[in-house]
Amino acid sequence: MRATYKFALAALLSCFFADAARAAPFDPARVDLADVLACKIDGGHYVGFAVSISDNGSPGSAKARGWVKIPTKSLMFSSYRLPKPLGVFGYTTSTVAFTSSAMFAVLDLQNPTALGLAQGVTNILEGSGQFMGERLVDQSTRVDKETGFGFKNRSALQITTNSAFPGKTLIGCSYDGKLQFPAL
Repeated sequence: MRATYKFALAALLSCFFADAARAAPFDPARVDLADVLACKIDGGHYVGFAVSISDNGSPGSAKARGWVKIPTKSLMFSSYRLPKPLGVFGYTTSTVAFTSSAMFAVLDLQNPTALGLAQGVTNILEGSGQFMGERLVDQSTRVDKETGFGFKNRSALQITTNSAFPGKTLIGCSYDGKLQFPAL
């Protein structure tokens, strides 16, 4: 039942972005991971991508991509070992992690201060020995002229350290999307 709901939501959001998809159809199996991590896809496409990762029957699933699920010290994250290293933000990683609304590259980087400076992300926990910060990448609303439905998108590049990944830095994008119903 839950998977059906996710697929229905993904289908609805994919239909909503049909105008953009006419030029280049969205295929979750072909999403570039570096684009997801750098906030270069829209929130609706992120939902489709994230749903495909967890569906073992999808050509875009973690299994189909050759990803291996690895245990984490937190229920907040799902982590995967990639079949080959991925270059992102000037670093290489073989591990990605997901939360309910974000995807992160897990970097072998103990102190992300220089990375934060390079990416324009300020540490809001300065002096604590931890790092947490974000830079807004997109905050927009798109309205379908035919249906009146809108999609409010917010995406932000985030850099953080987390006790679930000791000695590592997480960098990636959080996607927050809200479906808006037409005015009556």
